[in-house]
Amino acid sequence: MKHFFLSLIISLSILGPAAESATPSALPSVQLELVAEGLNAPLFLVAPKDGSGRRIIGDQIGLAMVLMPDDKVLDTPFLDLRDVLTPLLSAFDERGLLALAFHPKFSKNGLFYVNYSAKRKTDSPFTGKTAYTWRMSEFKVSADNPNQADRSSERILLEFDWVNRKHNGGGLAFGPDGFLYVGVGDGGGAHGVPDIYVPPKIDTTDPNRHAQEIPEDPFRIPEKFHKYDLYAQDTKRLNGKILRIDVDHGHPGYAIPPTNIFRGKSEGRDEIYAWGFRNPFRLSFDRAGNGDFFVSGVAESFWETVYLIDRQGNYGWSVREGTHCYVRSRAFNPPKKCATHGLLGEKILSPIIEYPNWSVMRKESTVKDKPLGTANVGGFVYRGKALPGLYGKFVFGDFSSEIMKPSGQLFVGTPTSTWRAPWRVNKLHQFDVRIHSLGEDGDGELYVLTTAYGIPVGKSGKLWKIVPVK
Repeated sequence: MKHFFLSLIISLSILGPAAESATPSALPSVQLELVAEGLNAPLFLVAPKDGSGRRIIGDQIGLAMVLMPDDKVLDTPFLDLRDVLTPLLSAFDERGLLALAFHPKFSKNGLFYVNYSAKRKTDSPFTGKTAYTWRMSEFKVSADNPNQADRSSERILLEFDWVNRKHNGGGLAFGPDGFLYVGVGDGGGAHGVPDIYVPPKIDTTDPNRHAQEIPEDPFRIPEKFHKYDLYAQDTKRLNGKILRIDVDHGHPGYAIPPTNIFRGKSEGRDEIYAWGFRNPFRLSFDRAGNGDFFVSGVAESFWETVYLIDRQGNYGWSVREGTHCYVRSRAFNPPKKCATHGLLGEKILSPIIEYPNWSVMRKESTVKDKPLGTANVGGFVYRGKALPGLYGKFVFGDFSSEIMKPSGQLFVGTPTSTWRAPWRVNKLHQFDVRIHSLGEDGDGELYVLTTAYGIPVGKSGKLWKIVPVK
């Protein structure tokens, strides 16, 4: 059976190789054009394929706002989930309204899908202060107002009792095959039982207050919590996975695409498309070329990663972090050798982009490298017209170049001539704010979502468009 799955993983690739770029030329000079401000903590921007020119800005606090073609943000939200959202900390928090994806036929059926952190259910096995309900739901736009969702139309498709505010994943995207891809984090349980968590007192006037709140050091986790790291490799669980589901069939739930690797097999859950992920926060498909699929992963220790998911299979966590071995009990001094294959005999697949983060500078670290940032926040293959020098390259963001200083960065990944070889990475732009995520409009132009502090507090959130220097 192991050999069967190994061959199936190889044969079920539905996505072709990344379109190989020509010889890289000098990157264009870019600047940021302010589009909207006064937001709280913006996490995404998406555009419906309905010809309206509208864009939806998602704010972590539970609001999805309409940005009109003239760049005016409407006063009335497209979707307001604040009453059902779990209370967020006035400090670093990974929960909230995390993603929105419009159905490919939205112009006809008015359907869209969101991932958000709902309040803890009364029968949840987790009772701590940061426990909540991980939820992915379908909504329909109002029949009377195209700029508002019908809250009563909610159809809950996936729910999990979540132990901690960490490692939520939450990425959503429709693939060129018409199926919905869902990023589910490994659960964050390794960061401790939430019942013992007491939010620290934060000086809200301190511009560096984000850095004050690091209650769970990933390098010093008690051994009794290490078991949670195994979830992402456990194909009987949906944690730490990329799921692929058919939302058009199987009502009131969903159907399973016929080529999902574990469909009808006892070795794994039907919904699983790929596994071995810590926190698949952002998913994106190339809107041109082969429709390549990218998953951006935030590091637990040293290595930020971007994966090209060109086949179903195992992408490593927590056996590996990127191309490097990972063992939590010796996180500062990871082993040089570890498993190259998973429990089913499948080869562990590597990212196409990885880079060291600020943790390599900690005095205990035996990993000696120059850090490039602090946290990868995802990106897109650029397919717009304003910046032809970026066409076909993967543009992605990093939260801050320095953990204590608002200093977000943009990078560009360029494919190499050898298939699956590491991509070249070049720095595109440096900011004086923290980057939360990137967004893409209907024309393929890219946006950057930022705050001054990196936490869902205040009104420092802004939306910027990446444009050429004039």
